[in-house]
Amino acid sequence: MNKFSFLLAALCISLNAQENKAPESKPAEIKAPAAAPAAEAKPAAKADQKTYLVEVWSGKSINDCLQFQQNVRVLSQQVEELKRLQVFLENALTTPEREARGHDIAAKTAKLKGDNESMTKLYNGFSIERPYQFVTTKAIIATPVSNEDFTKLSAAKDFKPDTIIAMGEKKYQIRNTIAGQVEVETFGQSLSRITEGKKQLQQLIDLQPKLTKDDDKKKVEKAIKEVQDELNKSLDEFKKSHGFDFTTDALTLPSEGKLNVQITEDEKKAIDARNTPEKK
Repeated sequence: MNKFSFLLAALCISLNAQENKAPESKPAEIKAPAAAPAAEAKPAAKADQKTYLVEVWSGKSINDCLQFQQNVRVLSQQVEELKRLQVFLENALTTPEREARGHDIAAKTAKLKGDNESMTKLYNGFSIERPYQFVTTKAIIATPVSNEDFTKLSAAKDFKPDTIIAMGEKKYQIRNTIAGQVEVETFGQSLSRITEGKKQLQQLIDLQPKLTKDDDKKKVEKAIKEVQDELNKSLDEFKKSHGFDFTTDALTLPSEGKLNVQITEDEKKAIDARNTPEKK
């Protein structure tokens, strides 16, 4: 949380206290906030439980990367559905109800198992039950194109059809490509700064007319200027780096990526043994 977030929180608390202040002159009692519940302790990993990330698949196009992400979403939804069904089973009140829900769970478990096995074959060892990491190594930035603009673009002599992406009924023009894992991550951070800056600026602007204390008003006025200055700087840097103005309607899509899955030390030894040439 940055300084502007702290300021917003403090002013909102102050404003809320003013709005809910009792009509009598006696100051309201200030109570300390309740302590947060302690986090559930997790068993420490054993020292000898070494794991490794190994690359098992690479996406070479936008379609490859998006298809993988969609496949994972489908499996994840199936897992969540089974968790909900298990809760329903545990709360079943009658034997017929328990049997019906049990059959439903068995059928959907079999479906998940089959889909997961297909994913394992398709992505060389991926499993929804195994930790994994998908790393984007190249991404494209695309902005919306109206039908009128598309007509003009497609009529140009140097028009390249592969610069237009259709997403449902909308069309997008590829404006820039970010290559390299670090570069993609840095770009994501710059987008976060701009998005967060716009959000904070709007929150401060919305809060300003509600304030009654002159000191609070001055703090917000100063904060608005500082946030706006930082946002303008980020927007200028974005335009210099990518050649067009930032727009919230832009898409950032992975065009290349690599899939890593976690394996145990025993699995790594088995892989190394298979890849080691036999001595003659």
